[in-house]
Amino acid sequence: MSFLTPLYLLGALGLAIPIILHLLHDRPKNKQEFGSLMFLDKTKPPVDRKRRPTHLLLLLLRCLALLLLAFVFARPFVTVDDPADAARRDRQWITVLLDRSASMQRADLWAQAKAGVQTTLGQLGPGDRFTLIAYDDSTELLAEVQSWLGSSSGAEVNAQLERLAKPGFGGSNLGQALVLAGELIDGDEPGADELEADEQPLARREIIVISDLQKGSRLDDMQGYEWPTGIKVRLEQIGEDDQGNAGIEQVASRSPWAAVEAVPSFRISNSANGIGDELEFLAHTTAGETLSQKVHVPPGRSRVIELPGEWAGKSVERLAIRGDAAEFDNQFHFAQNRQQTVRIVYVGEDKPNNAEGTLFYLASAFHQSSTLDFQVEAVSGKSTGPLPEADLFVIGDAVDDPLAQALDQAIGGGATVLMIVQSPGQTANLGQWLGADGVVIRDIASSDYALLQSLKLDHPVLAVFRDARFSDFTNLHFWKHRELQNLPDEGIDVLARFDSGAPAWLAARRGDGRLLVMNSGWTPVDSQLALSTKFIPLLYSILQPVLEGKTQSRQFVVGSEVDVTRFNNGQVGGDVTVIPPGDGATAISVDKFFTPATPGLHTAKGSDWSETFAVNLTVAESRTEPIVMDQFKKLGLPMTDPVASPGEISAAVAAEKTEAHRREYWQWALAAVLLFVTLETVLAARGSRPAEPVMIT
Repeated sequence: MSFLTPLYLLGALGLAIPIILHLLHDRPKNKQEFGSLMFLDKTKPPVDRKRRPTHLLLLLLRCLALLLLAFVFARPFVTVDDPADAARRDRQWITVLLDRSASMQRADLWAQAKAGVQTTLGQLGPGDRFTLIAYDDSTELLAEVQSWLGSSSGAEVNAQLERLAKPGFGGSNLGQALVLAGELIDGDEPGADELEADEQPLARREIIVISDLQKGSRLDDMQGYEWPTGIKVRLEQIGEDDQGNAGIEQVASRSPWAAVEAVPSFRISNSANGIGDELEFLAHTTAGETLSQKVHVPPGRSRVIELPGEWAGKSVERLAIRGDAAEFDNQFHFAQNRQQTVRIVYVGEDKPNNAEGTLFYLASAFHQSSTLDFQVEAVSGKSTGPLPEADLFVIGDAVDDPLAQALDQAIGGGATVLMIVQSPGQTANLGQWLGADGVVIRDIASSDYALLQSLKLDHPVLAVFRDARFSDFTNLHFWKHRELQNLPDEGIDVLARFDSGAPAWLAARRGDGRLLVMNSGWTPVDSQLALSTKFIPLLYSILQPVLEGKTQSRQFVVGSEVDVTRFNNGQVGGDVTVIPPGDGATAISVDKFFTPATPGLHTAKGSDWSETFAVNLTVAESRTEPIVMDQFKKLGLPMTDPVASPGEISAAVAAEKTEAHRREYWQWALAAVLLFVTLETVLAARGSRPAEPVMIT
């Protein structure tokens, strides 16, 4: 027997009250009348130290009434097992999401995480369902037990768990893992009509996340996700980021037209709870030399630094920082970019040495650097030869049909073509490349100049001028321009207009390629464009997709896809193998994409070429401070109590079952109290009647 409110049993101490009263109430039972006391001696009444309670039956009834009253308030009950539950129990489906991202390499987090899995296994009973999923920037199903069979199922799960000797090097995509687990449970749970005769439905479905829950975890997949009903998520955070962390990443190079020789830049970040503000920046060369300098980064701040000038002539293969508490992300592998070739083909009749021609200013706009080699080639529009391969085609004159047809195919295949409309003779070419009939080019004769207006600065080509400091085009004058008529209504973006309202710059998508149209030339005869500060940024912006592909092809992160066809200036030719870092590493044959699993310097090799590329941890893994729990609530995550321990959860489940199968007896005790009070009242009334008077004779 148990009590819901056992403290009320202290009320049984009130039994002392009627006992004391009955001991004190000791009056003589008989009264003797005397006529005179003169012949009697005075004596003191004897003291009787052995008092005995009077009216024992009445006392017993009163004590029982008080005792039962305390019993009623204590709410006694007895738990009775339901015979129907003797052969069955509530089944549960527990899904564990185990974080194996790079940040779990800190201290003993991985050991704590595996211990957390073992704790969860101890909560399982016969017939339960269990799923173990490991996640980083991808997910892997490690174990799936349809019906838990005790130690044999535990051995199966532990065998899979032991395969993960340590965490990996990937990022943490917690949102993707949670959504996948939710869809797995919702899509695989059998309905009531699909259960076997002796199989019970799942009474509880819970996802348990065992992770350090660091801020670098991606949660974007949870945006707008509608969680299935009946699923709860418990977040078990392990470890405390009490000493902070510092990280290093490469900063994107500055505008490629700003300097001929770009110096690699790196951002060093120090978390708000970092242990200090002085870090050491190290560089390891291929010759085994270690270079070092001190860097001051206050906690909660970051600092961008360039490789020092004295390091410029060194062949650096690895950078590092030192001075923070966690070392898992202190290395940054660095592959210096090889010079990449950018081919530009000008189609027209200009001579390269003509200082007033379009080709002259085109060739002068691009500067050689340590990473980019611009090669400008001129081809006559009347040529009957094959169209050269190029990253950018610039059309300055009318193009005859064989070459025009090749350009049309090149645009559809993904090429970028910049057409400068300089005469009505280019009408046929423009109509062919736009896929439109009836296009008309008309020269505009004016004694004044034209200006640009309505610039579409949110377009990628003009986005470089979005800043208010660079968006002023009022000083750019156009002496001559052309007007296009009968343009298609769809598929064309007007990037800028002349102040007359006529389109000035156009962009059109054709297949996988782009056609850009300028209705005025850039030579001084036509406009001031070639002599303005807008000219070079505009050309580089047109080439930006090409430059990004060529200059960023040697720095990657773990888990990203590496397109090996971009190596060797896109001239791969034949089979490609990738050799991971480490002595004795086995070469991996790759068709197109390679997904690295470890950081370090990798080598891509072809039949007659070889290039090195670097793989590093994703920078988000350096953000080791914990996620604020309110962020999960805002995303609609159906969370259980995050501070509840497994023992508390088990106790809560047991309490629910106890409440469902308990029988309470306080009602019977209350009835007994009323009965005893009634009997006590009757007996007390009879005992209080006055004695019959005694006659004196």
